[in-house]
Amino acid sequence: MSKLKSSVWSTILTSGILYGLAYPNYPEFPFGVLAWFALVPLLLEIKKTISFKAYLSIILPVFAISSPIGFWWTSYYSWQTFFVCYFTQLLSLYFVFVLHFGLQKRFGWRRSLILFPFLWVFVEWATHLLPHNLQVLNIAYTQAHLLYFNQFADLAGIWGIAFWVISLNVLITFAIDTKAKKYYLFSATWVLIALIYSVWILHINPSSAIGSGNTKTKVSLIQTNIDSYAENDSLIVQKTLNQIISLSDSAVRTHKPDLVVLPEASFPFSLFKDKSFLDFARRNIVNWNTNVAIGYVNYEDSTSFKNLALVFTPQLAYFWDSLKIKEADVKIYQKEFGLPFIEFMPYCENCNSLKGRRLIKGSEPYTFLYAKARSEKFKVALSICWEQTYPNKIASLVRDGAEYITMMNNDSWFGKTPGAKYLLSFTKLRAIENRRAIARCSNGGISCFIDPFGKIYGEIPWFTANISSQDVLAVNKKSFYTKHPSFFVILISSIMFGLILYFWIKK
Repeated sequence: MSKLKSSVWSTILTSGILYGLAYPNYPEFPFGVLAWFALVPLLLEIKKTISFKAYLSIILPVFAISSPIGFWWTSYYSWQTFFVCYFTQLLSLYFVFVLHFGLQKRFGWRRSLILFPFLWVFVEWATHLLPHNLQVLNIAYTQAHLLYFNQFADLAGIWGIAFWVISLNVLITFAIDTKAKKYYLFSATWVLIALIYSVWILHINPSSAIGSGNTKTKVSLIQTNIDSYAENDSLIVQKTLNQIISLSDSAVRTHKPDLVVLPEASFPFSLFKDKSFLDFARRNIVNWNTNVAIGYVNYEDSTSFKNLALVFTPQLAYFWDSLKIKEADVKIYQKEFGLPFIEFMPYCENCNSLKGRRLIKGSEPYTFLYAKARSEKFKVALSICWEQTYPNKIASLVRDGAEYITMMNNDSWFGKTPGAKYLLSFTKLRAIENRRAIARCSNGGISCFIDPFGKIYGEIPWFTANISSQDVLAVNKKSFYTKHPSFFVILISSIMFGLILYFWIKK
């Protein structure tokens, strides 16, 4: 009995540690490969379980171990944040296995495992829509840095990647359980399919993904280095302005960009409420003769706020007074998706979050049009921070006509932990899904450019006040996923329910 207990704990520790390490905290190492087989020991072990109690005694500790390994960095912000993540995000994982146990009892271990990848994706997709979901445990993000295996995200999005990873775990499980060569062959073929598609897209025929005749625009990222935890007093505001102006001056003088991008809420107050500040911003934009993507905050009262951004063109700055332009006349983007529990309280729209504040969510407009010096025009979408975790959100921006995306972030809440690297992995997959370049600008970092294939370039070292100016590809072709973001989920859901019906009738 003690030997059996020891073997079970060996299974629990193996799957828990492998699954936790597979998440993209350390992009320097190809740890995402661990997700290909992390669940295999667990899936083999649950074959032996008969009672629900025994089943839970294996499942519960596996993810209780893996989750802190995956997102321990949230504790840098606060321990309360870590525990909120821990208890809210585990629910979706456990829900998958609770449903799986019911299927295993009804149809047996083998048939329930055939259903397992379909069930996983269906539950992960359904729970990601819930307001409390932080999105940090989606298994697809384990593959964010494996560019030679994740390019098919332009067809099926992260749901396709999740299906691929879980299916590979199931195939390897069958191979070990049956010792049948065909399952080893199926596993190798499953990996080769993803590899061949990725090699085709990356090296043989990239134009099949992004089209041809695409133009380029030069973009400068302005990375400030201001302590996110500092109070927004006059000294901090002045220091922020000084960094923004000096860095932007340098970028315009040395690189002559078509667009300068500032971080999320780079101005911690309304751009339009203070006339002296608005005039100050306009004068600089006119002098630079450059379009500027500006993020700022409007405090509606002591607790509620709007997180806003716009592309301020030189023409808008120059003719503001003569045309008597008002804030209501300007196209402004209002952040739609905030961080649950921190920026808003799930399931209670009018309640303050745990931080005593409330994000007033927006919806439109999505894209901005700006011109280069020689009048060549581009359409760019602005997206703000946590919105990068919502695949449908970014796809909607591209469907609206965005030729590339600027992502305005505040990642310095997590210090020099893997937190910023983890969040960057979300951005990379959004680029691949939609085949759009992303200019990612963050205060403190990580600021960089991501091409339509998920490759990073022009990265600024984190926690330095610096600039990066690079050419960005403006793409018009829309990926299959962009045009049909729900197609794969509908497909696998239909197959899953069809298989359940078939197994039910056959049994």
